[in-house]
Amino acid sequence: MFAPLYFAFLALAWGGPPVQAVPIRPAPLKALPAKPPKSNAPSTWFGFTPFPYDSTLEALVKTHATIAPNSTLWALHYDDGIPWKEALADAPFPARVQREWDANARDIPPGHVVYVGLAPLAKDRKSLAPAIGEQGPTPMPEALQDAALDSPNVEKAYLNYARRAVKQFQPRFLNLGIEAGELMARDRQRWPQFTRLYASVRAALKKEFPDVQVGISFGLGDLRSEAEARAARPLIADSDYIGLSFYPHASDFDEKFGAPPYRGDAPWREPLAWIRAYTTKPIALCETGYTTQDIDLPAFHLKMRGSVAAQAAYTRELFAIARRDNYAFVVWFLAIDYDKLYARMPAGSEAMQLWRNIGFWDGALRPKPAWEIWKGGVKASRSAAPAAK
Repeated sequence: MFAPLYFAFLALAWGGPPVQAVPIRPAPLKALPAKPPKSNAPSTWFGFTPFPYDSTLEALVKTHATIAPNSTLWALHYDDGIPWKEALADAPFPARVQREWDANARDIPPGHVVYVGLAPLAKDRKSLAPAIGEQGPTPMPEALQDAALDSPNVEKAYLNYARRAVKQFQPRFLNLGIEAGELMARDRQRWPQFTRLYASVRAALKKEFPDVQVGISFGLGDLRSEAEARAARPLIADSDYIGLSFYPHASDFDEKFGAPPYRGDAPWREPLAWIRAYTTKPIALCETGYTTQDIDLPAFHLKMRGSVAAQAAYTRELFAIARRDNYAFVVWFLAIDYDKLYARMPAGSEAMQLWRNIGFWDGALRPKPAWEIWKGGVKASRSAAPAAK
């Protein structure tokens, strides 16, 4: 069944004092044309990550049974480290990692387009991803300690890692940097290093696998800042699509990192209009969602609002916007609320509330109103989508 890699998401306990916001200016929003610029995306695929709501076999089976028939895309999200030692030597992966990948490959439903997201950066989105081995975290190989992101050894190891992911999962879409665009906000001086790493690895992969669509993802909040929008253009121009992480209910949280706010009663409209005006590249929502519960984060002095009505409205409009603006794919990050897992999380995990209730099913396994909207949208999209190869 599904690999424990997905539980690594729950290990992110965001403690400490509130982050100091950095004042930045939003990039100018051009008026969206009556007919938005068309990308070369032939159709839009919709899916989920197979993220389970509990650490039981029953939860794994239920999650798979829920999302497989109600999606056209299968998303695999690897964000908990890289077996750097083996990747650098192009040696077999640790058995634990290979078992996880093998299980994930077996679970891909027939006929689904595959999206694979990889992360050369750690969850702080500025350091090199941690090394993992047979028992989990392991020391970084000496050849990669304190290495620049564009060092020859990092480029070699990451290319070997990404190449193996393509061969294992045969994705149509490959993300070479989950939220790697956040590096611009967190360590701007290292952004040129990442762009060189990306260009090198992408060029090698495209030569070997020309049909794979390669890009990276940005947090849409940060990308809308003037400086970052400008700095990202060359890399986006060299990509097959622009990937985004976007949770419109989390505007206040994103603003803690200096992002421009999402305004209005429908806070998704302006940001999604902005990105279509910003680029003609195919747009991919690599992860999105909308909470149906209010979120209280005392450590960050934040209270965010959510409701089943707002989630339903966002879901309905998302299908219309994706169709209008030729999105490549949309990934709703999880299908079922993880209330059961959250109840067992340690102190300091409060920030996990940001995603806890974005599912289309609640923690008691009852469908929310947006579920029927999602199912209807996916059903309609199937007639427009060519068969997966």
